[in-house]
Amino acid sequence: MKRKTIGVCVTGYDWEYETRIVDGIYHKCQENGINVLVFASLMRKPELNHGEVLPNTIIRGETEIFHLINYDLLDGLILIGNSFLDPSIIPKIAKMARLHNVPIVNVNDTNHEVELNIHLSDKTAMESIMQHLVEEHGFTKIDFIGGFPGNLQTEERLKAYKKVLTEHHIPVKESRIGYGRFWKEAADCTETFLKTDGIPDAIVCASDTMAIFCMDYLKEHGYCIPEDVVVTGFDGIQDGLRYTPTLTTIRHAFSESGKTVELIESVWNGETPLHITYINSVLEKRQSCGCIPINDEESNNYCEDTYSTQHIFLGFNNYIFQMNTKFASARNSEELYLDTRRGAEIFHFKKFYVCICSNLEKNSGKIDKDNIRGSYTGIALQMVSMVQYGHNVKIGTIFPTEQLLPVDFLHGEKPVFYGFFPLYFQNQFLGYLAYEPTKTHGIGDFFATWVMSISNNAGSFYMKHELENIVDELENLYMQDPLTRLYNRRSMLWFGYNLADRAQQNGDWITVVCADLDGLKPINDKYGHESGDNAIKQAASAIRSAMPENSICIRTGGDEYCIILSHKEEHDIDGYIAKIDTLLQNYNRESGLPYQINCSYGFYSVSSENLTSIDAMMKKADERMYQVKIRKHTNW
Repeated sequence: MKRKTIGVCVTGYDWEYETRIVDGIYHKCQENGINVLVFASLMRKPELNHGEVLPNTIIRGETEIFHLINYDLLDGLILIGNSFLDPSIIPKIAKMARLHNVPIVNVNDTNHEVELNIHLSDKTAMESIMQHLVEEHGFTKIDFIGGFPGNLQTEERLKAYKKVLTEHHIPVKESRIGYGRFWKEAADCTETFLKTDGIPDAIVCASDTMAIFCMDYLKEHGYCIPEDVVVTGFDGIQDGLRYTPTLTTIRHAFSESGKTVELIESVWNGETPLHITYINSVLEKRQSCGCIPINDEESNNYCEDTYSTQHIFLGFNNYIFQMNTKFASARNSEELYLDTRRGAEIFHFKKFYVCICSNLEKNSGKIDKDNIRGSYTGIALQMVSMVQYGHNVKIGTIFPTEQLLPVDFLHGEKPVFYGFFPLYFQNQFLGYLAYEPTKTHGIGDFFATWVMSISNNAGSFYMKHELENIVDELENLYMQDPLTRLYNRRSMLWFGYNLADRAQQNGDWITVVCADLDGLKPINDKYGHESGDNAIKQAASAIRSAMPENSICIRTGGDEYCIILSHKEEHDIDGYIAKIDTLLQNYNRESGLPYQINCSYGFYSVSSENLTSIDAMMKKADERMYQVKIRKHTNW
């Protein structure tokens, strides 16, 4: 039976909250033999009221990974909707899922409900931690640190704080309420509490991060936790476990988020699940409330962790510096991505792919409009695999974008887990990274920094080549005749001098051929200027085709041409001229036009050691060409 595949859409996957939800989904899928494909962006949504605003270019670039989804490969789709940078894309994803009959679940997003929804409920979370402090510890002097005033999470948790106090007939004092803005301002709140109402029994924080800042302040000022003051958090982040004392907190039921997979499986089985499923949070009783004793051996764990992290950071920072240096000196795109293999080693990937839009890679930064997917102008119809790591796909392998990877990766013996992350630069979608990890946990800020470095350097590389293409085109416009695409008179001096220099270095001869279109005026007068332009172009085409590759073909005037070439002493110039005539005669015979296209020629050759100037040679060749015209006695 074909293995099922579930897609997961998430923003900020490298962050702990989202990672742990994905981890719960992954373990359930592994248990049931289901593939997992995570489509993720790295830039985290700013906290409400934090004042940070992300540019539209970043929001768009991060969001483009969701346009990559091939719904025909999916049997189910899970959104962690409250993490999305651009929530407006959620209805679009849901619509596409419906069109492809893919059941969809949205996790913890009350504002964008789809057919099936799971809410990791905080409804009773703060109440449970307050009840624990009041009923089990007997505390009555409890301070509260919220995030931002007006923030939904802050107000819900503050409401629960007041509710439990009121139910236990404990007065609610506004002086015991502060706002730490989900960051280090929690230390300022702690200082204010101590100065205003003295030492409380406990300080309840609306996030673990604020609780850690609060405990840092207390310890720096000689207070012991939990002997002098109990501190609790909210969220269940890993730093709370690494801190000493370990932080009593409320965590979402992350492992239970695998319930999303069960909902999708029930749809596969023909069942109709509830529109909304609630999963309650879990109280983690640890050392900061005194429920678990502190061991002396643990007292330095947090410092050791911090030192270890700093050591890793220094090593990673050195790698990023080296990678950026190599990026800057890359001569081609294969060299550009070569050092990403070292990053794949650092992050312990099993397999790693860099997939670049083929319209960028094949044209060195020049956009190929024929190779753009219709539904979104940034993602190409084809991708090019640019890195070989953990697999045998050759660099430069082209594959359809809908396939996602240049191999059949969904139908192996075991279920797979792959992450897909966008590469973009300014307004240009470049492609994506894809990897199979050794573990599903997000890799944190290091990974985000790495991916952004790859994006910025790759974008600069392709932009540089695009600018070079533009410069080349401008130079061509400056140096080419627009009608015939031969060089114009302006370019003659540049190329003529260069050719003469090379000829003198090699001891070659130089020949200048002058050609003149016969009877252009009568063609213009009788058949119109379009016919005259055609005659000029056909003569130019015959000259270009007949002359050798190293020759310089120039349109010097309305119906006048010049060819400059270097060669050994014995050279069949007459043969080249005869070939021009043959090409024109063939055209005249096959065109069916009422006029004939013919040219007159003259040429002059000298050895490089006797060369005086290209202009002097052109004058002699032109004189000989004019003598030929007189001898032909044409009637124009």
